[in-house]
Amino acid sequence: MIKLEDGYTLMHEHLTIDLMPGDLGGADFDILCRELMELYSFGVRNIVDLSNQGMGRNPGRLRALSSATGIRIIPSTGYYLEAYMPPKIRTFSAEELAAEAVRELTWGIDEEGYTAGVIGEIGWSAPEAGELEQKVWEAMSIAASETCAVISTHPSIGSEQIPQAEFLIMRGIRPEKIVIGHAEFFPDENALFALLDLGVNIGIDMIGQRGQARDEYRADLVAMLRDRGYLSQLTLSMDLCEIQDLWQCGGHGYAHLFQSFLPLLRERGIREDEIDLMLRRNPMRILG
Repeated sequence: MIKLEDGYTLMHEHLTIDLMPGDLGGADFDILCRELMELYSFGVRNIVDLSNQGMGRNPGRLRALSSATGIRIIPSTGYYLEAYMPPKIRTFSAEELAAEAVRELTWGIDEEGYTAGVIGEIGWSAPEAGELEQKVWEAMSIAASETCAVISTHPSIGSEQIPQAEFLIMRGIRPEKIVIGHAEFFPDENALFALLDLGVNIGIDMIGQRGQARDEYRADLVAMLRDRGYLSQLTLSMDLCEIQDLWQCGGHGYAHLFQSFLPLLRERGIREDEIDLMLRRNPMRILG
């Protein structure tokens, strides 16, 4: 159980990601702090950082960012896509990987005892998970069962969300502790409804990014899900990964969610209490 600070929570961000040149792991510390302090001014008090092992996770930098900005940063455990997994994944058994994740969730990811708060984002390649990814998913299912930790997932294109949810549910993970990422990828609204009917949560978590969808589509999607009664299963986030995404470096920046996206929701009749549900109460329920 994670006790969040009272305020908004972004459930899918990457403050220390370092998969390729230009990622936020190499961002100037002061610039990143200024961006996060602007988030603080909009009411953000918690950020889930889904940069796990192999993605550039940096506990010391996360702790320093939290101290400098007043935002609680919740690190993660687990592994991403097969291409980014460290060599040990080939030799470790699922049980050994599970034990490692349990240690990080209960004892810490570093010598200072900075504990992971979630498992994620665990990757699943299209059209189906690779051999090592399947091993990681088995391992993380074991770890989640032992700790009741939330699992946050990465679907690669849009055909894997339901198989991901079914994989975890069949292994005893409670649907309310599952967050299926990147709902923007979903090509079929009926399949999205079927996923939500399983009881899992989803993330519209690439707000501001245009590679898969535009924000107008995302806002329409939120409005449709509200009308269908699914808003209590929805979280919002930005999934910023690159230095060029920061406002001070020419990108749309973290404030985009509040300055540009929330107005789109209001135009579609989304009320303030419904915004509060997605950004504050849903994360509190999921992580609690």
